Amino acid sequence: MSFILSGTAVRNFLHLTRISVIFYKVNDFFSSRNNKKFNFTAFEPLLLFSVFFLPGYLSQGMQEFQPDIFENTWFNLFYIITTLPQVVLTLYIIMLKPGRKLSDFDIYGFKLSDLPKSLLALAGIFVCIIPVGLISILIVPEIDNPVVYGAGWQFSRPSLIPLVLISCIATGYSEEIFFRAYLVKILEKSGVRLIPAAAVSAVLFGSGHIYEGFYAFAATATIGIFLSFVFNKTKSIHTISIAHGLYNFSVLMISMMGAQ
Repeated sequence: MSFILSGTAVRNFLHLTRISVIFYKVNDFFSSRNNKKFNFTAFEPLLLFSVFFLPGYLSQGMQEFQPDIFENTWFNLFYIITTLPQVVLTLYIIMLKPGRKLSDFDIYGFKLSDLPKSLLALAGIFVCIIPVGLISILIVPEIDNPVVYGAGWQFSRPSLIPLVLISCIATGYSEEIFFRAYLVKILEKSGVRLIPAAAVSAVLFGSGHIYEGFYAFAATATIGIFLSFVFNKTKSIHTISIAHGLYNFSVLMISMMGAQ
């Protein structure tokens, strides 16, 4: 699961939009004088990451973890509402630079064929995390330690299942558009090969789950690498976003069945 944006998400959205416009105006100004573009390849994703994810990453351990947070109706609504501008802003940043299109990042419209591919990718995610779990047990054998094996999400409100499903899918799109479609592609366009680009993205992605323990970090990073290669093969942001969301949803449903 992922960190929610803080209550200043809307202000961050407006500030970053203004910064982005100024950023490209400065770039164009100097480019017209020197006939060459400044290389802002690293600055742009760093800025987005700092606004979207870094506050949550830095706040790990600063507040008590709530394993049953998804049983809160407002939490799910808040999550959906705050991830929408995050997705829109990332797409806007991509298109803001002259000559850059969404298709350059393999972002296309949804197709029905994306659904069965998502289910296959979901199965692949579970296959990937099995060996990670076995290796984790060998490294840190404290099986009963919830810190090692994740915080243990809890869910027991069937009436909220539709809302939670939407919340999980929204999470999938917000994180996959940034970490896979945007960040990996930006790194590749700057000359980084796919494998190290996917590794960088996966480590950043997994770092958001360090608070859940070693296994959660390792599993999430592995999932990130797997989804990077799925995206590279399918060229479908919808396939990996839906698979990501369904995985989060499946974890909650498994916890619900385990509680019964």
